[in-house]
Amino acid sequence: MMKAFAGFDPGVCRRVGGGGEGRLLAGLVRAGAGKRVAELGCGCGEVAIRVALAHPEVRVDALELRERLCVEARRLVEVYGVGARVRVLTGDVRALPDAMTSGHYAEVLCNPPFFSPRSGRLPPDPDRAAARFELMGGLEDFIRAAVSLLEPGGSFHLIHRPERLTELLSGCVRHGLQPWRLVPVHDRPDRAAVLVLLSARKGSGGSGLILEAAQGLHAER
Repeated sequence: MMKAFAGFDPGVCRRVGGGGEGRLLAGLVRAGAGKRVAELGCGCGEVAIRVALAHPEVRVDALELRERLCVEARRLVEVYGVGARVRVLTGDVRALPDAMTSGHYAEVLCNPPFFSPRSGRLPPDPDRAAARFELMGGLEDFIRAAVSLLEPGGSFHLIHRPERLTELLSGCVRHGLQPWRLVPVHDRPDRAAVLVLLSARKGSGGSGLILEAAQGLHAER
């Protein structure tokens, strides 16, 4: 599996990601042979590519609204040699394309925009603004899309800011997803978490929420 997300166009991908989030999010996937995984808001395709490399018998559908990013994601899928198993689809989480079949996915991933448009000044660059602020769908939209796509018992994995954890947990439960794993993420071991990883299962059951040991955002070198 790649140690770093290399080979990308810095003029595109640096503006929409490039931190440790992709590595952490992809690391949550446990899908077995023959299963299908979806990523919502794939940007330049880092998470989808990481999942395909780590799970050679899994297929990944990666959804992205901005065509410029889809073009770069498709190029990178070929660079990393996973084009036979990763589809990059242009579409909106608020109106999923027909190519993404409801109830068909074992796991759904997303690294959604962290901030409400009312929470701060939008960056002048439109790609960076859309990556950081909920301009093309909010947290509820991503949760609803995940519920639609997941098979019964499938898991939704996402990374978000800790200050929105209450909203995230309540939204999952409201839409029939049962949170089962929470992982704090820090940028330094002596500091509070800057992000959280959450996994939630479609349907009832399970043994409650497991709080796992913290992970480092910058562990990869």
